[in-house]
Amino acid sequence: MWGYNPSKRLAKAVFSLEMVRDAAVESCGRIGHKLGRPHNAQVGGLIWDAATERGQFMCHDLSPRMLNLRSDIAIKVDPQFFFIEQGRPVIFYLQPRRGHVPGVDGLRVIATAIHSLFAIDELSAADLLLLDLSMPTGCNERAVVSYSFSDLPPLPTIDIERLFQRFVDAYDLVSAEGVERKPRRSRPAAERGDDLFGNPPAE
Repeated sequence: MWGYNPSKRLAKAVFSLEMVRDAAVESCGRIGHKLGRPHNAQVGGLIWDAATERGQFMCHDLSPRMLNLRSDIAIKVDPQFFFIEQGRPVIFYLQPRRGHVPGVDGLRVIATAIHSLFAIDELSAADLLLLDLSMPTGCNERAVVSYSFSDLPPLPTIDIERLFQRFVDAYDLVSAEGVERKPRRSRPAAERGDDLFGNPPAE
């Protein structure tokens, strides 16, 4: 198993520091599981491409927050950081998986979760930069697609409750059949862990 934590951790630096593309690629591709290094290196370069188009910003950390579906079920949502663009906060979220990814409807669920947990208080007027680096059907390369809250407007409360209820019902059904989740392995303190919809297996 491997994940995209190296490229996720680098994203803030790419958006806030002067860095050549080769440095972003090399930084993402030299750590983590060996099977994941080529994929992280590729993602690092695409993050650099997206950041270069927007400019350089002072980025501010965001701590992960839990979306509570029920007293015993919660999903961690981790957009990692935000920056100020033209006077408006922009919350960053990276979707680095190449395949087996949510479509636009699934991305809208992610955007809704981010909006409900983070676009509040001093960030109530925030926009979203959801960077999707998946590989479109029929293509051999990843595509860089940026979404904002206007592209992925938050779902009505009744719709999001229905979607998450379906997830909870499926969880209960699987649990009733005796399937148990494997214990999480211990993680170094520097790792941010799985985010919404989890880290992928090797592609």
